[in-house]
Amino acid sequence: MSRPSFVSRNGSFISPQEASVSVLNPAIYGAYGVYESMQVVGGIVFERSAHLRRLAQSAAILELPLPADLPEIGRWIEAVVARAAVPDCTIRLFALGPENGGDATAYIWPQPPTRYPADYYRDGVSAVTFEARRYLPQAKSLNSLASFMAQRQARSAGVHEAFLYHNGAITEGSNSNVFAVANGVVLTPPESEVLSGVTRDVVISLAAERGIPLRESPLPLHDLPQWDECFITSTSRHVMPVTSIDGYPVGSGGVGSMTTRLRALFEGYFAAYLEREAQLMRG
Repeated sequence: MSRPSFVSRNGSFISPQEASVSVLNPAIYGAYGVYESMQVVGGIVFERSAHLRRLAQSAAILELPLPADLPEIGRWIEAVVARAAVPDCTIRLFALGPENGGDATAYIWPQPPTRYPADYYRDGVSAVTFEARRYLPQAKSLNSLASFMAQRQARSAGVHEAFLYHNGAITEGSNSNVFAVANGVVLTPPESEVLSGVTRDVVISLAAERGIPLRESPLPLHDLPQWDECFITSTSRHVMPVTSIDGYPVGSGGVGSMTTRLRALFEGYFAAYLEREAQLMRG
């Protein structure tokens, strides 16, 4: 990760050197904090309100008091985007719990956007399974050891992603949400068992609007041979096909028609969102 030229701390700009955290902070020894990553295109933060709502939900689960209300944090984000002076970037927001009875702190900074090769979408990517479960899975908390270890396993295996599984069922990717397609029905683990991503929510909404059968249901490992398609969603990936899991092809081993359709629907929604926000900015 490249070093930013500045960081916002509770709305005030500081140097990266000043953006330090004490070893006594509960974020260090207790992972007491939450975070968000937001995609910025053309100076527009995609689904900023949805990200802020999830930030608040994650903080509520941890009983972590945020340093300001959501509209104010939204203004801090916009100030970071303006100061970054680049049309496209990723905004990182970390809210850390208060230290020694003080106030919570939100650090916000820009970093270069994550981009993936075109063949990831044309041919699909590979994944492995990894037995682990995040603590308080509905919260996007700093307690990400399970995800870190899963990502390390994926790198070791030379694949793109690792799917966490618990009690014999896949729950989510190390940093993505998982969808399967079987017999024309799109399946994804229940929201109560995973961190519901902003992209995941958009895909579910688009499927409902277009009458595409979709069901939130556990994904048992033993059902993998019955999957016709698989794809993952995340802020940086949007909708990305997965064509191999644990060395075995998913369905025919190619990118399926349902994945292609949902990816096209999402990209259409994404483009329309940016255009709508751009018009509002122009007045």
